[in-house]
Amino acid sequence: MISRSSIWCVVICSILILIILGIAVWVFVWKSKKARFEDTPTTTFDISTAPTAANKDTRCVNSTDIVSVCMNHDNCCNGSGANPNSKCFCSHPFVGGCNDAYKTCLAGGGNADECSATLKTCCSKYSSIDIMSSNFQKPINASQSSNQICNLNGMKDYEQRCMELCQTNPACRAYSLATGGGCTLYDAVNYAEGKTGDNYVYVIKT
Repeated sequence: MISRSSIWCVVICSILILIILGIAVWVFVWKSKKARFEDTPTTTFDISTAPTAANKDTRCVNSTDIVSVCMNHDNCCNGSGANPNSKCFCSHPFVGGCNDAYKTCLAGGGNADECSATLKTCCSKYSSIDIMSSNFQKPINASQSSNQICNLNGMKDYEQRCMELCQTNPACRAYSLATGGGCTLYDAVNYAEGKTGDNYVYVIKT
C-alpha cells in the first residue's frame, strides 16, 4: 500500500517539474522574440545588386533601407527616390562616412570600380552592427520639442527601425514612438515631466 507521504511527494515533484518546464518554455519564447527584435539591423537590400555610386542614372531601390541609401546616396537623397522619411537615413553618420570614403578614394586617384568596391565594403558593414534594446533606459514621460534630429512616419516594424537608427547614430540620445507607425529621434533629452498624452521617450544609457 502506498503511503500518504509518498503520494504527496509524487504530487509535489510533478508540480515542480511542470513549473520548471513552464519556465523553460517562457525563456525560449522570450529569447526568440528578443532575437527577432534585436539581433541585427533591419535591411532587406541585396548589396550584390547595388548600383555603383558613379552611376548617377540608377534609380533608388529603397530609400528607407540604410544599406540601399548608403550605396546610392545621390538618387535616394536628392533624386526622385527622396521622401519625407529620407532625412533619418540620408543624414545618418554611417551613410555619410561611407560616402566620404568613396569620395576620398576618387580624389586620391582611384577609378570608379575601385572606389565603388570601397563603398560596397563600407556599406555592407552596417548589417553586422549589434542592436540591443538593453542599451536604453526605461522610457520616461517627458516632452521633447526643439531637440529633434528627424522623424519617421508610416513604416513597418517602426519600433525596431527607430531603436536601430538611434543606437547606430552617435548624435542620437533618445527616441520616442508614436501611434500609427512613426517615431522621432533626438540629439538631447529634456527630462521635464511632459503633458498627459506625451509619447514615452527611450533614452540611451550613458
